[in-house]
Amino acid sequence: MSSPAARGGLATNVVTAALPLVGSFLVSLLLAPYVGDAGFGVYSLVMSAATLLLVAAKFGLHTATSRLVSENDDTPGPWIRAGLALRLPLTLGTAIVAVVASPWIARGLTGTDETTVAFALAGAVIVGASLFEFAGEVQVGLRAFRPQMWLRVVALVLRLAALGLVRWFGVGVEWFLAGHALSQALPSTVVLGRLVHSTRAQTVAGVRTLRRTWDLALPLAFSSASFLIYAHTDRLMLGAFDSEAVVGQFAVARNVIDAAMFPVVALTWSLRPAFVRSLRPGATESVGEVLAEGLRLSVVYVCAGAALMAVLGPGLLRGLYGAEFSEAGALLLWMVPLLALRGLGTVIFPLLVAADSQRAYARLMGWTAGVNVAANLVLIPIFGAIGAVASTFLALLLLTVGGFREVRRAAGSLPWGERAGSHTRAVVSSGLAATAVLLWDPEGRGLAVTTAAAVIGVVVLALVNLGRPRRPFRGVRRP
Repeated sequence: MSSPAARGGLATNVVTAALPLVGSFLVSLLLAPYVGDAGFGVYSLVMSAATLLLVAAKFGLHTATSRLVSENDDTPGPWIRAGLALRLPLTLGTAIVAVVASPWIARGLTGTDETTVAFALAGAVIVGASLFEFAGEVQVGLRAFRPQMWLRVVALVLRLAALGLVRWFGVGVEWFLAGHALSQALPSTVVLGRLVHSTRAQTVAGVRTLRRTWDLALPLAFSSASFLIYAHTDRLMLGAFDSEAVVGQFAVARNVIDAAMFPVVALTWSLRPAFVRSLRPGATESVGEVLAEGLRLSVVYVCAGAALMAVLGPGLLRGLYGAEFSEAGALLLWMVPLLALRGLGTVIFPLLVAADSQRAYARLMGWTAGVNVAANLVLIPIFGAIGAVASTFLALLLLTVGGFREVRRAAGSLPWGERAGSHTRAVVSSGLAATAVLLWDPEGRGLAVTTAAAVIGVVVLALVNLGRPRRPFRGVRRP
């Protein structure tokens, strides 16, 4: 971004968004070869089950609190307390349900009681993840991007330390699940405690903070639930229809794709407060300017990310994980369109939330989740893991097309033409980079050369496409 403050905010967000996604990739890289594809499949099923159960604990309260804190950044204390007062009982209740239901969940997904302890630890994962997500979203609302980065650094260090201890002592995946939960719960408790303590004297006269937070969270809860259903149904249904080994192969490939999504997450964080401020009366920057720059960065990511992942991703995965996960390398190629669709729709969620159109987003996510579940029921029994990828593609296609339709209703026509030159440059440069990699064939020269090609490709395409944006959104700044 051209202004120093804007560059600082987005640059910090890129690092922050990379930490959990790259962290998950590192965990899969270190854990999957240690426990094998079946063991990693059990771990992935537990995490997906915990994430879906977390729907009840989340209930849209993290996003609602983040927006209210952003709108009331001079007195965030009452909104933080209101969000916690609603979030904590839901989180603890959901965790208890997860522990009680663990024998039935284990038998339903793995067909055996031997994994009951692992699934019981989903309760601890729910508590840690709920606190971690809520603390992070509050910091996004406050534009406290650097403290949010340090929260994620600490959580990642603790998580990798837990994995190191698991491998050192030669214990099972259950111990890592416990360590994962603690790695998120401990730093998040410290952050939230400090925020509540430092804002304890702040009040809002004449405003029912609990009621306002709840009213805003209700439609967001539905959209959040729908998103998680569509994001995790594939793994759970693979577990029900196929073996844990197939789930493990699929989860490794999906983790690589998710790790490559960190620029999308960073851009979403940066756009949300920028859209909120552009919609205020007397804003210094119009919503059209923010939208145009958001679309420009989305197109750059889609072109560069899809091109490099297609030509380098499968080779890197096979080299890093070993021959046991060669099937995951083939699945990764099928997942490249998922990366492109996710990147293209980056602006949808932050704009609709800022424009108070979260109900439209909730309806859209409901249809998305429904299409994904229905497609999985049909395609997974026939095509296995590839059927799960195809189901996700159909759901994402609906989300992207419908999402842009809602964006036009909320903000007017999409300003694609304002950055036409940048879009063309992204397409051409990414195509040339992919062609050069194919001609060079780094995979045939070894893992080190393939890794170097990936780094060089990212750096060159970033310099070509992100060197000097013409109209940055200035709503993003360091606190």
